[in-house]
Amino acid sequence: MNYISAHIDRELTLEEIAHSASFSMFHFHRIFKAVVGETVAEFTRRLRLELAANRLLSNPHPSITQIAMDCGFSSSQNFAKAFRIHFGVSPTTYRNRKHGNMPSKTENALSLRLSYTADTVFTPSQTLIRSTNMNVEIRDLPKTTVAYVRKIGPYGKKTCESAFHEMMQWAIPHGYQQAQTFLVYWDNPEVTPAEKCRVDACVEVPHGAIPDGHVGIQQLGGGTYAVCHFEIQADSFQKAWEDAFAWLVHEGYECADSPCFERYHAACNPAQNHWVFDICIPLKAPRP
Repeated sequence: MNYISAHIDRELTLEEIAHSASFSMFHFHRIFKAVVGETVAEFTRRLRLELAANRLLSNPHPSITQIAMDCGFSSSQNFAKAFRIHFGVSPTTYRNRKHGNMPSKTENALSLRLSYTADTVFTPSQTLIRSTNMNVEIRDLPKTTVAYVRKIGPYGKKTCESAFHEMMQWAIPHGYQQAQTFLVYWDNPEVTPAEKCRVDACVEVPHGAIPDGHVGIQQLGGGTYAVCHFEIQADSFQKAWEDAFAWLVHEGYECADSPCFERYHAACNPAQNHWVFDICIPLKAPRP
């Protein structure tokens, strides 16, 4: 899944994908469908369509043809047909209505894009209203090696706690109980069906660590991020994400295609409902 996501802009052969997972291609497609619930082709096509949908929602400037080509489609006609079959409307209609699945704004429905788009206009007389205390820095984050457990399902307390519980069951016996922890959100729930959203609970490990059973190894970061720092209670997580993305749009930045993640600090105290963390949003380019 990670390999396909990292190379979604080009054609991948089944042999290449199978090799990345160290499987024979003759068995890999059956294994993949058994684990993921979709064939390799179905998963790849869905990710390309969802990437295109995210770009339609977040940036009004590129043409639909350009988005189609950038997301790996051979022509705008093929893209338009596939898009209508998947989303039920044309790319133009989808872009004009400026929202995707529109999940309810509750603590169990995390939206990574929200209702803000790149053409949102803030006049000088308007104030960016926040209900959370947020400090923001634009920083280059180095690549960090992490061990991770992935869960697929609606973003929210149940899914994230389940992933973290399994992650810490592995991390503590291996001596990583004091290591930096992260939650990585691969998908935008306004575009991706909730039951297919991917979230990774991660613990920082030394470079060169190897996978262990259901615990994988991957790299986080490596690029320019908006690092939004919060100290909140659990019922403010949703609003923290809203404030972070409202700030992003207000300041004229554009989110890159790589996943956003939460980075937790040692000052967190779940027993007292006190959370100290950063929302890290990858940036596509410096502000104009």
